[in-house]
Amino acid sequence: MEGLILFAVSISTLGAIYAMLCLSLNLESGNGPLWDLGIVSFFGIGAYTYTLLTADPALEQQSFLLGLGLPMWIGAIGAAAGGGIAAWLIGLPTLRLKREYFLIATLAFAEIIRQVFANENWLTNGVAGIYGLRQPFKSYFDAADYSYVLLALTLCGLAFTWYVTRRIIASPFGRACKALRENEPLAITAGIDPQKTSIRLFMISGALSGFAGMFYVWYNTLIIPGQFVADLTFFIWAALIIGGIGNQRGALVGGFIFIFLHDSLRFLQVSGEMAVAFTSLRTALIGLALILILRFRPEGIFAERPVRFDLPALKREARDA
Repeated sequence: MEGLILFAVSISTLGAIYAMLCLSLNLESGNGPLWDLGIVSFFGIGAYTYTLLTADPALEQQSFLLGLGLPMWIGAIGAAAGGGIAAWLIGLPTLRLKREYFLIATLAFAEIIRQVFANENWLTNGVAGIYGLRQPFKSYFDAADYSYVLLALTLCGLAFTWYVTRRIIASPFGRACKALRENEPLAITAGIDPQKTSIRLFMISGALSGFAGMFYVWYNTLIIPGQFVADLTFFIWAALIIGGIGNQRGALVGGFIFIFLHDSLRFLQVSGEMAVAFTSLRTALIGLALILILRFRPEGIFAERPVRFDLPALKREARDA
């Protein structure tokens, strides 16, 4: 029974990390006009930035830049800043592209970043990765209880991400992003600059994805390039579609549902041959869930709600601006 509880805590922690990424993706692709296939790149940049800022200096058998041993809160700021700056750099040349070309550009950028992680040994220790990374506040708790502490910390990060994305969506900037999503020519006539609005949205989403990368480092206590493959982007998209794109609750719930479908079979004790079969079965479960959702709930478990505007409040906002 205790093993089952610990397993549930572990997949709940990972589900919360996925939910953060779903909220970030929903902000730019559900509420906004940006269909991004490179969210894993900002996730990875945030994770590596946090690691290089907070890890101890490299040992003799390792080779990576920095390892400054800085406090956790500096690493958190660095992770978010790294994701946001990377989004700004890739957004400047690509956000003028049409949607399908932007998709291809973000997917290519994610693969380039993964190759940098894998091949630049001086920066990241290459495919060997960086191991033995510290988990926050672990020295204050018994090792047997720390998984609960990590879950609590991750849920706090999820609550912060929920609060930030919710406030952005409800703000005038969030409404401008939704206007661009619905009808860009009409939004332009209303005075909305699509380039400036999109790059600002892309940077915010990149920063939130980078912030989530910090929790992924805490969860794994290691970081290797193989953790940031393109599959992760498609997993986040699948989770968002299951939950309901364009809906905050859908993005939140979708991350947990996806992890349950993907990892629930790992608890079963089976032979090596059966483990290989179960790996394929996990993929089949996710595919079946997507088919059922698209057939019976094409808008996801939680469909996007129509926005109801408070006209007096909007007039006050316009007056104050």
